[in-house]
Amino acid sequence: MTYEPIQQLEVENYGCIRKASFILSPLHALIGPNDSGKSTILRALRVATQFATDAFPASGTPFDPMLDLKSVAASLLLRYEGRLGYHVWTAAGQQIRESVLLPEGERPAGGESRALNVPGILQRKNDNPAPPSLVERLTTAVMVRFDPNALRTPSKQILASEPVRFLDETGKGLASVYQAINSRDVDAFVAIRDRTKQLFPTIQTIRVPTVKDNLVTLEATLNDGTVVPAAALSEGLLYFLGFAALRYLAETRLYLIEEPENGLHPARISEVMAILREISKQSQVVVATHSPLVVNELQGHEVSVVTRDPEQGTRATLLKDVPRFEEASKVYQPGELWLSYADGKMEEPLLKGKPRA
Repeated sequence: MTYEPIQQLEVENYGCIRKASFILSPLHALIGPNDSGKSTILRALRVATQFATDAFPASGTPFDPMLDLKSVAASLLLRYEGRLGYHVWTAAGQQIRESVLLPEGERPAGGESRALNVPGILQRKNDNPAPPSLVERLTTAVMVRFDPNALRTPSKQILASEPVRFLDETGKGLASVYQAINSRDVDAFVAIRDRTKQLFPTIQTIRVPTVKDNLVTLEATLNDGTVVPAAALSEGLLYFLGFAALRYLAETRLYLIEEPENGLHPARISEVMAILREISKQSQVVVATHSPLVVNELQGHEVSVVTRDPEQGTRATLLKDVPRFEEASKVYQPGELWLSYADGKMEEPLLKGKPRA
């Protein structure tokens, strides 16, 4: 699969977003006030790629795509380098349709678009395939909203013929993922174990024993020999193991992560961001965050300040484009700049270059 990050997402009448465009980098963070649309952007990326790759399971969609029951026209458009793109939309009360943007930037005429049937597996017309230049860039997306209770849950072994993936976006199946990593790439498992020992000095090793009926679980052995079962593992350790496993999941090129800072000691946030930075060399990573420490690990073009005005709707401004960013960067790290000049409402001090009241 060719790795090429999505360069731009254009959204119209989707969730809380009326009409907005979002520029993305290989590793990108969405910051801003609560209820500004950050999670909706992640959902829009996931839904668009799900339509694009026919990733609906036979039993129906795993969540409401929020397109088919709209009373107004809704649209999601992914743009890649060279103006190649994928477009899924619906007119008011009509069937969902899809089309592609050709490399020269011309959208196919309406007759060349394809109707989609939802819920269920999307039905493609064999006589109207998407161009190879687009197909090789499209990818399924992995949504990540880790929950410690899900990460602790025992799960069935992953067979050699099965793909390595979490059972859901909360991280259920973490033990199975590590069982698969250990059986398929023992060096990778040892590397994670050794890094875990460095970051959590009381831990001697981590193990993935089988408990019963092909169920596996996580456990840690401490330096004094104490065995700590999954139910007693710290949330910080579980979150770290969850992020460390991401790069070994079944082939995907887009990770959508809600608040990677949750449950982590401030010192561990930089470690998780280092993992995500490494992943972004081969797969795009988009995070929604409220942590200046996460933003400190990024550059100005890798951060979008997302706001939602009652009249103008949702807007996104790259951090590098806020007033006097270059000057402020000599004093502040990116996260410190956000923390010092944002007000948690419309982020006006940051976006207008004035002191916070």
